[in-house]
Amino acid sequence: MNKSELEAYVKKHLHRAAPEADMEQLKPDADLGPALDIDSMDFYTMMVTISEEMNIEISEEEYGELRTLNKIVEFLEASGATQKP
Repeated sequence: MNKSELEAYVKKHLHRAAPEADMEQLKPDADLGPALDIDSMDFYTMMVTISEEMNIEISEEEYGELRTLNKIVEFLEASGATQKP
């Protein structure tokens, strides 16, 4: 997946976690918790789902670093994430 596909993929999951949020208004470097009003459990669930769907390992220690759309996309790019068929 290229960067724009990864961004769309992550936004899809963010929208599931915060359906009332306007993903088009989300700034790529905004802290997702306050920006989308999602709590740590919603974030954790989203990251586990992404990890499973992309067939990659995301440790709980890394979650704290992945608090923005850009950081998540960069992490997925660096990990060579590919969606499971």
